[in-house]
Amino acid sequence: MNIKKWIAVPLILLMVALTGCQAVGGFDVSKNLLGTLDVKSQQSTEKISLKLTPREGISQGDQEIIDLLNSISVTVDEAKVQSEEIASAKGTLHIDKYNLPFELALDRQGMAIQLEGAKKPYYISLNSYESLGGLPAGFDPYVYSKDVKDLTKTAMALVLKHAPNPSTISATSVTEEVYGEKDKVKLTHLHAELRGDELVALVKPFLTNLAKDEAGLKELIGQAIDVTKNIASGMAIEGSDKVTTELNANKEKLVNEAYTEVKKYLDLAVAQYDTGVSTLYAQSPEIKTVLSANTVLKTDLYFDEKGNARKSSADLTVALPDVEGLPVKSFSILTETQAWNINGSVTADKVDISKGVIDLNKQAELTPGATLRNFDENSPIYNILKNDLKITKVETTFDPKDDYYVLENRGGTAFIPLRELAYELNSELKWDAAAKQITVVDDMTGKTLKLKSGSKQATLEGSTLKLPQAPYTDQYGTLYVPFKTVAEALGATVTRSSNGEYVLKRD
Repeated sequence: MNIKKWIAVPLILLMVALTGCQAVGGFDVSKNLLGTLDVKSQQSTEKISLKLTPREGISQGDQEIIDLLNSISVTVDEAKVQSEEIASAKGTLHIDKYNLPFELALDRQGMAIQLEGAKKPYYISLNSYESLGGLPAGFDPYVYSKDVKDLTKTAMALVLKHAPNPSTISATSVTEEVYGEKDKVKLTHLHAELRGDELVALVKPFLTNLAKDEAGLKELIGQAIDVTKNIASGMAIEGSDKVTTELNANKEKLVNEAYTEVKKYLDLAVAQYDTGVSTLYAQSPEIKTVLSANTVLKTDLYFDEKGNARKSSADLTVALPDVEGLPVKSFSILTETQAWNINGSVTADKVDISKGVIDLNKQAELTPGATLRNFDENSPIYNILKNDLKITKVETTFDPKDDYYVLENRGGTAFIPLRELAYELNSELKWDAAAKQITVVDDMTGKTLKLKSGSKQATLEGSTLKLPQAPYTDQYGTLYVPFKTVAEALGATVTRSSNGEYVLKRD
C-alpha cells in the first residue's frame, strides 16, 4: 500500500477546492483571493501545529511517539517579507518541554537558519539551478518570476471562475483586533467548510464548467506560450532563436491545437468521472475513507476594506484508513496567521553567516558527530539530539559466520574491513597516496587515526598507537584492521556475545 498516495490526494484536491469560491453575500471572493497574489511585502505572525488522533489499543511505544509529535508546534513571532526574493522570520519551535528559538533569512542566494545554541547557522543554497543539466551558464530564473506569477494568477482566476462553492460558506461583517493595529479593524469574515465526500461531488461540475470556457482556456494557453517564448529568448543556447521565431509566427495555430487537445481530455474526464471514481474506490478502498465526511477543511479568512487578508486560520483534518501498522486514525494541521503593513516598507532581518555555515547540501557536515559539535553542550537541542533522539548511538552485531561483513580471524585477532567499520561509525576516510597511508577522522571528536597496511604502528592524534597485529590488504584491495583496537580508538567498544557474535557499540 502506498501511504503517501492516500494522504496526498485529499491535500491536493482540498487546496484546489478551497480556491473555488464565487461571490457570497455581495462579497467578491474571487477578487479578494486573487488580490493575495499581488502582495509584495508585509509583516505577519503565524502558528502551525499538528494533532494526531491515535487508534484504540495501540502500543505504549506508538503512543509515546504520537504524544511527542502532538507536542510539536511552530510559532513565528514576526515574519518580514521585504520582496518576492527577500524575507526573514523569527520564532520558536516547541517540542515536548523544550522551546527552541530560531531565526531564518532568505535571499536570492539561499536560506540561512540560526538555531539557539548552534555555533554556526545552517544553510540551503538556492542556486542549484546552475548545476542542472541543459541550462546554460548564467541562466537566471528570477528574471522570469513576473511572467510566471502572471501565468499563475491567470490560472487561479480560471479556477476561481468555474469552481462551485462548498455547501458551507458565508461572509459577514465583523470588527476585530489585528496585530499591529491600535484600534479594532472592520473586516469581512469569510468562513468555509468542505468535507472530503463533498469535494468528490464538486470536481465534476468544475471540470464541466472549465471545458465550456474556450476563451479562458485559450487565454491561459496563449500566456503559457508567451512565457515559454520569453524564457527561450533568454537562453543563449543553440536553437533558441528558432524556437522564439516559431512561437511568434505560429502562436495562434499553436493555441488552437493545444486547446483542441485540452478540450478533448476535459470532455473525456467529465464523461468518465463517475466510472473513474468508482474504479478508484474499488482498487484502493482506503481512499474512500480519506475522501469521506470525516475529512474536513475549515477555513476562516478576514479581509479589510482594501481587500487585504489580515487574519486567517485553517483546520484540515484528514481521516486515515484502518490498516496494519498505522496507529493513527486521523491527523489535523492547524494554522493561524495575522498580517500588517501589507505592501508597505519592510526590511527583512539578516542571519550572520560571516563566520561560516553548515551546508545542508553536504553530507559530510550532517553526520551525528558534526551535528552535535555544532551545538553548545548545555543547549536544549544538544540534549534532544544526544539523549532523546540518540543520534550518535550505534549498536551493530557482526556474525563471523556471515559472509556479508567478511570478518577475519588471524592469530586470535578479529579483523574487519576498515571501510565497513568507518561506515558504521560515520567516520571519514582519507587516502594519502604519497605516504601510502589512510587517515580515519573520528566523527564524534574529529580526532585522526593514521594507519598503514603491513605496519603495527598507528598514529592517534600524533601519538603512537600499537596494534596487536598489522593491518593487511586482501587480493581485492580491501584494507582490514584489528576490529577491537581500531573501534576503541574511534570511541566505540567491541564485545563478544555468548553465541560468538561481535557487538559494536557507541553511546
